[in-house]
Amino acid sequence: MKTTLLSILLKKEKIHWKRIVEVFGKINGWVFKLTFGVIVAILVTLFHYAFALMHTLYEAFLYIFFRDAFRANLQKLALKV
Repeated sequence: MKTTLLSILLKKEKIHWKRIVEVFGKINGWVFKLTFGVIVAILVTLFHYAFALMHTLYEAFLYIFFRDAFRANLQKLALKV
């Protein structure tokens, strides 16, 4: 299978939501799940998407101006995920 930036981003997204569900499973009590759990999930998700946007813009910059560096970075990302 050819490694693409989109496939890597989707794999990272799957990992993110799996971890969010695990955090909710560790919190006891419905009051804490509705307050603390939701706040933590929202904050973590906001920071996750901010970093993902920054990283995607960086990858787009590499793709436009430095194709060889983009290919090398894509291979490194594929190994990490």
